[in-house]
Amino acid sequence: MARQPLTEMLYQKVESVPPSTMCIKVLLADDTAVMRKAIRTLLGGEPEIELVAEAENFAQSLSMTRKFKPHVVILDLHMPDGSNLTPMNVSEGLRTYQAAVLAISVWNDEDTRSLAQSYGATALLDKMHLGQELIPAVMKLGFGGPLHKARPGAQASHN
Repeated sequence: MARQPLTEMLYQKVESVPPSTMCIKVLLADDTAVMRKAIRTLLGGEPEIELVAEAENFAQSLSMTRKFKPHVVILDLHMPDGSNLTPMNVSEGLRTYQAAVLAISVWNDEDTRSLAQSYGATALLDKMHLGQELIPAVMKLGFGGPLHKARPGAQASHN
């Protein structure tokens, strides 16, 4: 069975999502201010998406998830964090509030895909391709659909 690239699946799935007045609450967790600004700009153009909070590390991401109860957490996998939280701690904390995790990274290797899975991520997006992939992924997760059930943390293919 041929695998369809994640990007194509996302666009097809978003088109099939029924219109709704629901606003998707998003928490953005990235240690780099420039990346947070870029993602904030991408999200800001979508009326169905509300950026409810930003975090600079894993501990803040858990605290902000508890406080704002987002539907989707965009999680940079490689944030420095002095709190010694394990991926399991973060995953359990995010799952407690039923937040879907969308992992982002500049790396696309087996270790990074494994790390995304350990954080409970539904998908792993390449930071270099967020302009094309972020909004469809957030919309799909926000409306409750899985992005890629067969391989959580799967990287979108870029041909």
